[in-house]
Amino acid sequence: MASTQLLLNERCLARLPVLSFNAHMTIDVVRKEFTLPLLVHILASERLRQDLDYFVKQGPYKQKEVVSQFAVSVYHHITILLQPTFCMFSQGLRDYREVRASDQYLDGKMPTIGNLLDQADDSLVGLEESWERVQEMLAHNFSISPGSVVPTASPRELLVRLLVNQPSILEKIATGGNAVLGDIGKHIGMPFTLRIQNNFRKIMPKKRIADGSPKMFFVCYHIANGNRELFVGASQENWTGLPAIGRIRREDRDWRLNSYIPLTTRAFNALRQAEENVVLPASMRNLPKKRKGYQVRTRAVAAMRDPPHPDFLGRITEVGQAFDRTMQPQQCCYACKGMMGYKVPAEFSQEAIETNLRDFCWKSMGDYTHACAETGVSIQCSVHWIKNGIDMKF
Repeated sequence: MASTQLLLNERCLARLPVLSFNAHMTIDVVRKEFTLPLLVHILASERLRQDLDYFVKQGPYKQKEVVSQFAVSVYHHITILLQPTFCMFSQGLRDYREVRASDQYLDGKMPTIGNLLDQADDSLVGLEESWERVQEMLAHNFSISPGSVVPTASPRELLVRLLVNQPSILEKIATGGNAVLGDIGKHIGMPFTLRIQNNFRKIMPKKRIADGSPKMFFVCYHIANGNRELFVGASQENWTGLPAIGRIRREDRDWRLNSYIPLTTRAFNALRQAEENVVLPASMRNLPKKRKGYQVRTRAVAAMRDPPHPDFLGRITEVGQAFDRTMQPQQCCYACKGMMGYKVPAEFSQEAIETNLRDFCWKSMGDYTHACAETGVSIQCSVHWIKNGIDMKF
């Protein structure tokens, strides 16, 4: 694929979310349909506030362009996504403030919808105060409106990129090798436990609630022209429960990876076909179902990688590591192992490796073949090699 065809779309146009409210909602409808969206809004504000505070604490940064992207991305989330959504909630639910929230998502004494609205307001104010400190740090006044150009990457993805590319971290990798990359989460020290600031209303989620940040990250180590750099990718932002924002950010990520999606689809389908083509030796035909599934998928991955299938995405010379939302090292899923060939430095037990392969469900990805964080890095690696005059699958 020529370089003119493979592009990482790092910018998109800001769009306002849209919410709808029925004129005569019942109390049960309000309780069931709006408790979770309000909780997601609260936690998204708190997550961004926490990340902004850590951004200020850990600066300054050498990657000035990424600093700018991070700031614009955060301000986009504040002014275009969160503030307008809160205004719509406040207006649409003004007559239902005394309705008790759903106990499906909360523990303790149930707050009212009004309590959740007030907390969403307070959390947003706290986020805006943290943003003001960032503007002071950067000595720049930002302005974003619908139609403005904003980053396709999520704020937390960009923050991770800044943190892992700090000179101190790069030096640790240079001296400590791949083991440092495999456990880089503990070296960047990001806060992961989310706490609602000034939570005097005692809002206590009983389960993990989406907070607008990605569930997975992937980090790959590169050296180009003597300069060390870590590429970072992420899965889509998790806005489960607040689809008005989630749809927009899913579309933004799809646009980011647009030129790579046909390639990931072909690689995904090729792996599925490779699995269907596997014929186990007679000695394995009576294995238990789980053991047989592992053996089949091990062979399917090998069929994609050695020799490389025409639709294999490459990456066999590169070292990269997947991480969960708390930056704990994770295995690449079966699809990514078969579509890409990253060398993973973290070690996992044989039982975990077998479970990872055999428990993968094709239906879980559907037609979203570029869902994984690895895809967000693989396109960066391809663009990097093309720019350096090397085949994109190097």
